[in-house]
Amino acid sequence: MTDIKMPDFHCMEMAFTKKCTQLGWAANYYFPYCPQEIGENTLEAYFKDLKIGAVFAYNDDSPKLIILDFVKGKKNSSILVMCEREGVMCEREGFKPWVITEITFGNELLLHSNLGSYFEKDDADKEFCLRQGIEWKGVDIFDDYY
Repeated sequence: MTDIKMPDFHCMEMAFTKKCTQLGWAANYYFPYCPQEIGENTLEAYFKDLKIGAVFAYNDDSPKLIILDFVKGKKNSSILVMCEREGVMCEREGFKPWVITEITFGNELLLHSNLGSYFEKDDADKEFCLRQGIEWKGVDIFDDYY
């Protein structure tokens, strides 16, 4: 019998970027906009550096994650980031095109939690709204029926 090792998606691990951890990711990533210096306003500095259209995360084995939108979370204690995977072939390569991440700060580390990935943009948009506490007023999505 073959023993196949699957990644533990609930395991927190260090990212390739210093002072960054990640939770719920299938592989380790670089987070290029992560602040180099950790201080009192680290999360605010991170938020100010993010830019729509910029690379949010990357590694050598996956399409880059490009920032589509980002907002401060409740009580400014987190940052929500919605990304799209670079390249039209990402689905054929086994990657869902849209990803939502939450960034939090604690114990002198920035935690990047993968909140989910989606095949349809409307699914990602709905989840992004709901995570902000905003009522979804868009179209019905596939998962609404199941």
